[in-house]
Amino acid sequence: MLLVSLWSLAATYEPPLQPDPSVLKGAESVRQRDPARAVLFQGRGIKLVSDGKYEAGLEQFRRAAAFDPGNISTFINMAYCLDRLGRYEQAIVELQRAEQLDPNNSMILLNWGNSLINLKKYNDALDPLQRASELDPSNQLIYVNLAAALGKLGRQKEAAQKLAKAVELDPQSASLTFSLAVALSAAGDEEQAIKKYERVIELEPKNAVAYFNCAALYEKLGDLDAAIEKIQGALAIQPGNPVLKEILDRLLEVKRRQAPTVQ
Repeated sequence: MLLVSLWSLAATYEPPLQPDPSVLKGAESVRQRDPARAVLFQGRGIKLVSDGKYEAGLEQFRRAAAFDPGNISTFINMAYCLDRLGRYEQAIVELQRAEQLDPNNSMILLNWGNSLINLKKYNDALDPLQRASELDPSNQLIYVNLAAALGKLGRQKEAAQKLAKAVELDPQSASLTFSLAVALSAAGDEEQAIKKYERVIELEPKNAVAYFNCAALYEKLGDLDAAIEKIQGALAIQPGNPVLKEILDRLLEVKRRQAPTVQ
């Protein structure tokens, strides 16, 4: 059905009086191509998407594809619009078409994996994402998506490994380091998770959640002093937070009870 709509769009811009088909024998593909007009529609689509008008942008990209069916970016843009509209399966169809044009394009595979994640087909998403990582090992977003799929499958250690690669590519990213800390904690590696939360605090000193999560892990490991210090750090950022005050009071009470009695 979508293929028919693409051809009908192309027909809209043909001259009203068609030449004798015998004259164009063997030249059908040439007659329908118009890269310059395709670029025009592509630009209009990008502008509409930047304004959040995905349905209208999709229509422009479809017109661009009709005039230049060999342009891979057009199919990727159509897939992006469809994905944002929640039409994930249709997005994958467009990406499959793009893959036929260029099977070694990592962006196609990345978007494909992302749409599968949105469909909650986490296991299916691993293959295109893994292929994307092999084609473009310097793209941190691929590792983030791989980690998301692996995390949903309960494979927390593998998810942490993928996020660690993303952090290697951008060690100054507090958000990536935070995600790695969460994954390490979920995988049961509290000590490494604490190190990553400490790193987040270095990179982003006002991140109260990093202080809070770090305090929880310190308490779990039995280091009350460190837990108290981190909760106090969180309170310095959010002094009016009643939950943090309650946690600090509880930690201080636990420490008081553990103190040796003077004989």
